[in-house]
Amino acid sequence: MIRERLVQEYLEIINRYYPKVGDLLKDCHVTLCQVSLRKSRENHYYYLAIYYSSPRSKTVVSYQNELKEVAENLGLVDVTFLNAKTLIRDPLSQLKQQNPRLWLELYWLVNLNSEPLR
Repeated sequence: MIRERLVQEYLEIINRYYPKVGDLLKDCHVTLCQVSLRKSRENHYYYLAIYYSSPRSKTVVSYQNELKEVAENLGLVDVTFLNAKTLIRDPLSQLKQQNPRLWLELYWLVNLNSEPLR
């Protein structure tokens, strides 16, 4: 619940200060990810993953400095950009088994902007 709220707050800030980028993010899937660099459960770091699929939404990568600046102001360590179509079509990907919900969301995102996968 807190993660979704932080993503929503991030998107609201982007829409307010960078409306063009906010419009591009409407074609993307934005999620908050957690990473631990040590085995200790105390040190958690959060970053944003932006999944894009269409050529139009790929231009969001050109605004990476602005997106990272806003993320850092919210206490996040980084923003990563991933091509959803590549992840979905990768035959070696374990995403479908490990995180079926994310896989379905990305599958939906990819199919909004292209022909159905076979």
